[in-house]
Amino acid sequence: MQELQDYYLTLLPGLEGNLFLQLLSIFILSLIPFFEAHGAIPLGILLGFPSIPVILTAAIGNWVGVMAFIWIFSKLRSRVKSKKKDKEPSKRALKARRYFEKYGVPGVSLAGILIGFYVSAGIPLAAKVNKSYVSLWITISIILASVAVGILSVSGVNLLS
Repeated sequence: MQELQDYYLTLLPGLEGNLFLQLLSIFILSLIPFFEAHGAIPLGILLGFPSIPVILTAAIGNWVGVMAFIWIFSKLRSRVKSKKKDKEPSKRALKARRYFEKYGVPGVSLAGILIGFYVSAGIPLAAKVNKSYVSLWITISIILASVAVGILSVSGVNLLS
């Protein structure tokens, strides 16, 4: 584990001992779709960064990225909707609609840890759900997932140490 920490710290000069840069790197990593907070938190904890700030920073970074996605998605959808004529939905849209009808916004949002929070936000938005309702459930989901991944990561690192 020490070798991984040393390798990562040599990639970015000035990272060792600089909490701001450590948390900034976690924030940027948590913005990446499919890596998100559930990838950034274990990495930050494995690298020996302080666990509580890592969990908070990764959750905030993931939330900022997903909220930006929701905002962009809704803006693009309103523009496309005004130009688009009614036609048959695609197979992908039908599949997303089926998952949404089966589990609802809370279920799809809580599945974000498995399918990615960007995807779990896009499914209800594609089903024309109010973006504030989707934002609420995605926020709850990111918080719950970040806390769970953080606890599991700290426990795992403690077991390995």
